[in-house]
Amino acid sequence: MKSIWVDGLEPDATLEMKGDFTSSHLLRKRMKKILEDKIETKRVGVRKDANYDKPNWANYVADSIGYERALAEIISLIE
Repeated sequence: MKSIWVDGLEPDATLEMKGDFTSSHLLRKRMKKILEDKIETKRVGVRKDANYDKPNWANYVADSIGYERALAEIISLIE
């Protein structure tokens, strides 16, 4: 559990948050799988030949990388 989850919380709220985080293991595991699947689906879509014909291809790829990075950040928070 990353400390950001409890930063600024009162001690009793910190204990409650830690308990909730621990008890949500199955939910977090499922969420991680869903997010990883979304990342892979996006990667496959970006690599399609048709996307190379886009006039704004560089922006499209940059956006895709940013999307992946954001989902990876969420994964790191729930692990």
